[in-house]
Amino acid sequence: MDPRTLQQAEQLLRTGRAAEARALLQPLVASRPGEPSLLRGLATACAALGDVDGTIDHLRRLVKRVPRPLAVLDELGRYCLAQGRGDAAVDAYLRYLDDHPASAVAHFNCAWYAARAARHALAIEHYRRALVLGIDRPQEVHLNIANLCSGPLRDDARARRHFEQALAIDPAYAAAWFNLGNLAEQQGDRDEAQRCFGRCLELEPGNVLALARLAETHGFREGEGEALFGRLVAGAQRSHNPDLHFALGRAHEQRGEYAAAWRCFAVANEQDKRDFPVYEPADWERRIDRIISTCTPAWLAEIRQDQPRAPVFICGMFRSGSTLLEQVLAAHPAFTPAGEREFFPRMVASAIPTYPDGLESVTEGRLRDWARAYVEESERVFGRAARLTDKRPDNFLYLGLIKAMFPRARIVVTERDWRDVATSIFATRLGPAAAYSTDLAHIRHHIAQHDRLVAHWRRLFDGDLVSVRYEQLVADPRATITRLLAALGEPWDERCLAFHQLRNTVQTASVWQVRQPLYSGSVGRWQRFRDAFVAAFGPDIGGSP
Repeated sequence: MDPRTLQQAEQLLRTGRAAEARALLQPLVASRPGEPSLLRGLATACAALGDVDGTIDHLRRLVKRVPRPLAVLDELGRYCLAQGRGDAAVDAYLRYLDDHPASAVAHFNCAWYAARAARHALAIEHYRRALVLGIDRPQEVHLNIANLCSGPLRDDARARRHFEQALAIDPAYAAAWFNLGNLAEQQGDRDEAQRCFGRCLELEPGNVLALARLAETHGFREGEGEALFGRLVAGAQRSHNPDLHFALGRAHEQRGEYAAAWRCFAVANEQDKRDFPVYEPADWERRIDRIISTCTPAWLAEIRQDQPRAPVFICGMFRSGSTLLEQVLAAHPAFTPAGEREFFPRMVASAIPTYPDGLESVTEGRLRDWARAYVEESERVFGRAARLTDKRPDNFLYLGLIKAMFPRARIVVTERDWRDVATSIFATRLGPAAAYSTDLAHIRHHIAQHDRLVAHWRRLFDGDLVSVRYEQLVADPRATITRLLAALGEPWDERCLAFHQLRNTVQTASVWQVRQPLYSGSVGRWQRFRDAFVAAFGPDIGGSP
């Protein structure tokens, strides 16, 4: 091969002429299919042109031709993950392991990518093989297994065993203490959570996230926790970490210092606004418009299929009471709480990345395959015993798809005074996927678009969509729950009023709130921050967004 040809291709790539570079290299690869430099050049050109399949194919071939294949495998894995093709990364590692079964690093990497492709059992299998082969820092492997068990696999006992194995190897492993604290917090064991977060801070005094989480497990009313409060204040003065400022804001709120609380929430959200994706109201409105125009009665009628009894899907705005409602239903023997499952956001990102564009071309066969995958994943994690409640607030975007897959599904939408929802969102770190959450005006806009789409689903699904207002649930729980159970085809059960006695794991930021009994007469949170609301929206803040 003339080296000048390769240099010419590299020059074309550097100047953004990827199509010309690919055209130059392709015939050379055909004549010299194993030449690493040509495969590397073609992979780079294909990536620049958005040719995902071509990039993956050339990187796969490159793995077999270089002296350090694991570096290329990792490059391939990271590229596949970025393109929503996690399975392709896993499959590449599996092929490599067929020829190199004794590579502990390859087993570890395979497990890491399998976890991100939601192939959880496969991930644990390869983590175990990495341990058997003597991988360095085995405590990190035990931590990864524990997080899989406590998260998607919902096996808390197994998770605890692996956390303890990690700490048996390295008692000073701060990450294991932190994650063990998370598990205790989710299980409602406040004392254990405090112990674990405290130990993490002893090992890493500058760990502001551990300090924030420790504060979340304490009370600050009537002089409680003064030493910890002082530490929070000092930490927030030194750090811009949003978690720390959110935690300090909640501490101020508990102390009745509402102006100071709001200032902390504002500081935290301003930092996140700089780091999160930009929320574009017009773009979001167009997306809602496309969902409504695609998911029509005619579209749904064309693809409806007979299915067995399906789960109950609980959705709505974040902070509107969906966790509380799922805990109420979890106390009923007919239901098993599945929490905030990732199935639909993950599936849509992988199978319909331009959603809702592309939805109209989905076939009944694909719907059946997706429904089967959902059921199989459910049975692996939760068994076949009771009806699942799938509580993920942002599933409201996918309800048309959900009903196409499960025509018998029942939808429960939680509702709450928009002002309480807005203040609660503003005071909670929801993460980059909820970019609207950092700005009150954007939150208000998002609530309005949510309500517009829910109104469409209500017209489309007729009686299969039930609304539950948070205010009614806390004021008259018996009547509200009775009506909901009747709509879901289940009898009344007195245990629903004692839901706070459950000891199940609740994977949500509101874990401590849902441990309390229902009560009435609570003052709306927005009223405690009324001055900030008036400053943002003026004196006429109305009853709807």
